[in-house]
Amino acid sequence: MNVAEPARPMAGRLATASTAEPDRGEPDGEEPGLPLILALLAAFVLTWTLYFAITEAPVAIKHDMAEAYAWGRQFQLGYNQHPPFWAWICGIWFRVFPRSLWAFAMLSSLNAGIGLWGAWAAIGDFATGRTRMAAWVLLLLTPLYTFYAYKYNANIIFLSLWPWTLHWFMRSVQTGRARPALAFGLWVGLAMLSKYYALILVGTCFLAAWQHPRRRAYFFSRAPWISAATAAVLLAPHVWWLVANRAPPLRYLDTTTGWAWPWVRDHAATAFFDVIGMNLAPMLLVGAVAWRFPRARGPGDGTTTRILATLTLTPLLVTLAAGLILRNTITSEMMIGTFPLLPLLAIRLAGGVDTARLWRVGSRLAFALTLGALVVAPGFAYWRTWYSPARMKQSPFQEVAVAATRLWHQRTGLPLDYVGGTYWYDNETAFYSPDRPHSFAQFKYSENLWVTPGKLARHGLLSICVVGDKTCLDATARFVTPQTTRAKITLAHRFWGHTARPVSFVLTFIPPRG
Repeated sequence: MNVAEPARPMAGRLATASTAEPDRGEPDGEEPGLPLILALLAAFVLTWTLYFAITEAPVAIKHDMAEAYAWGRQFQLGYNQHPPFWAWICGIWFRVFPRSLWAFAMLSSLNAGIGLWGAWAAIGDFATGRTRMAAWVLLLLTPLYTFYAYKYNANIIFLSLWPWTLHWFMRSVQTGRARPALAFGLWVGLAMLSKYYALILVGTCFLAAWQHPRRRAYFFSRAPWISAATAAVLLAPHVWWLVANRAPPLRYLDTTTGWAWPWVRDHAATAFFDVIGMNLAPMLLVGAVAWRFPRARGPGDGTTTRILATLTLTPLLVTLAAGLILRNTITSEMMIGTFPLLPLLAIRLAGGVDTARLWRVGSRLAFALTLGALVVAPGFAYWRTWYSPARMKQSPFQEVAVAATRLWHQRTGLPLDYVGGTYWYDNETAFYSPDRPHSFAQFKYSENLWVTPGKLARHGLLSICVVGDKTCLDATARFVTPQTTRAKITLAHRFWGHTARPVSFVLTFIPPRG
């Protein structure tokens, strides 16, 4: 997708609207061109890829990332907990790149980089020049696109999807043209195919459209119909899958609701203050510059501010309200991609901010933060290896995946195709095993639709249970055959000479029948 286009004359009925679109302000400085923006984003992706590759080296990949890989191996139209798009991306990525930490680090950084590009486009729908540049660079002072970006899952994908959806929504409302409407529907469809949380994104855009000066022309134009039809076409195969399989994600959602009120209240409060903390640095910087270097307050545009506030704050408020109503766990990670316009809103609310100075200070701080993170990365990795409170608790995911695969070869003489086991060891083994097996998570056919009794009979099954995990051992017992053998091994995670606490496993080898 292209970066934000300049406003064009309205077409059709939209051109007859008597009210103007939200004010983007007078140009207040020359903006960098697209080649420079892309060069900066490429440097961003490479820098944070290196940072994550260094700092995450002492540990295994995060559990959600292993799940993304395990699901992405299958290319289903849906999965037990979520729609499929984000897992497809992971599956395609690892058909090109090796199964390694640095490749996952690059995927996470690229996702954040695409989000920053989308944020540049979305901010450009409301501001120009130094104001646009300042609001954009302030995003780098939040941990959203940097430190928190390394955990590729159904929430983190919204770092890239959310700002592009907002951008094409604004272009569609402002122009009424078919191309922005088509693009808006495309991004809505991809967001809905990643997680149903995107319903909040759709509702946010709807509320903002009702506040737009061209709302009447927009809603009576063809644009909303083009967007809705595009999203519907993209979602149709997944809807068919939901009907055919009794909607596993909706059944999973039902299991996550109805928690006790104290639990829900505490998690909601924690998520709220986490969100405030994640966005505090740029807000403080805006306030400091506005206070220290005041400028004459312009007339402003209340409509623009209201639309910005709607697009920025509605997801936070609706997420908290929905969590309290449904009584499900609320985490700050759910909202990580929803704030690309928050720095711009802060600038608008502050009024009279010296955006040229804000840009200079913000860009220097962002550069210092990025360079500083890269400089301290080896030291942080060393601390994490030898001095972190969790250093002895690191699980031997890589070690058991390799050892268990080797024993499977010795016992069966066959490649390992299916693996189950103690929670998370199944997906982690799917990632780290040299045979790239399919995960049979929790030994449930209903949650792993790519696994069937016939496939297990033809290819066999390896179970990796931590000693004492009765749930895993009992589940394994349902699949044993007369040819089944077992072994007990003890392994520990090792890195840079440090050895974590050993973990004992029961390996159950269930070879193919016949």
